[in-house]
Amino acid sequence: MPSLVKVLLKIPGLKPDDVSRGLKAPPFKVFSTDQEDYVEKLKNILEKFGAKCAIENTKALRRERDDSEDESKRASIEEYLRNRRSSHRKFRRNFWLTMVSLIVVFVFLSFFDFSSSKKTNTSNQQKRQVSQTTRVVSDRPSNDAKNDAKSDASKSNANAAKANAELKKEIQKNPYNAEAWKDLAENLENMGDEEAAQQARESYTKVVKMQMVLANLAKAFGNRVRVEVTEDVVFYRTAYDFTDEQFYREAGKLMSSMNEKFPGKDLVVENYTSKNKFQSVKLKSPMRAK
Repeated sequence: MPSLVKVLLKIPGLKPDDVSRGLKAPPFKVFSTDQEDYVEKLKNILEKFGAKCAIENTKALRRERDDSEDESKRASIEEYLRNRRSSHRKFRRNFWLTMVSLIVVFVFLSFFDFSSSKKTNTSNQQKRQVSQTTRVVSDRPSNDAKNDAKSDASKSNANAAKANAELKKEIQKNPYNAEAWKDLAENLENMGDEEAAQQARESYTKVVKMQMVLANLAKAFGNRVRVEVTEDVVFYRTAYDFTDEQFYREAGKLMSSMNEKFPGKDLVVENYTSKNKFQSVKLKSPMRAK
């Protein structure tokens, strides 16, 4: 499993959390490319480490989908043309009715054109005054908008700094909090601190690898194993059908294996059987017991 994880983490575009999630609940998509030879080589490598792989021809699937979409488009175009011919006939009828109405109105209004010219000039002067006033007023919201944008940016930076401070507190409490490292890396990257973001990403990767190694130690508990690590304790949450005797025996073996790789940490195992039976045990590290 550690060798398989190393290979998967070297694949471009495949993130550590994708690897962790995929190995806990397979299957998951590893790689997509037009280079068939490369995919075949990668498949052979992964299968050597016990992974079962399958290659999918996404182009064929897209062609089937495109053919279906083309048929739908043709039906839509035919429907559109029918509607257009019908609307064109209605438009011609309505056009001539409108033209006749406009001619009648134009003749009627021409009798009042001279008397209303003075009123029109006065109205135009008022409009120009209103327009000038509007331009003066409209400049103010523009400046206000700039100030609001600066204020929003300042608030955003302050909120990001506050969030990072909270995440760093969580990491100080528990350096093995993978989600806190991940969120911190994303926040630092958004703030433009690429160097600090890279350090946080490296810490996140180390924690994920550690969780994978710990999960691999609990093979006897099946595939549904969740691991959480704190400064002093490793928590295992499992779902496997054990008798009480089998459960305590396997927990003791897990404690021995874990103590060799991660000495000084206590062990807590919580198991849920298919019959809703809950089994739990807490074992102290031999080093801490002394």
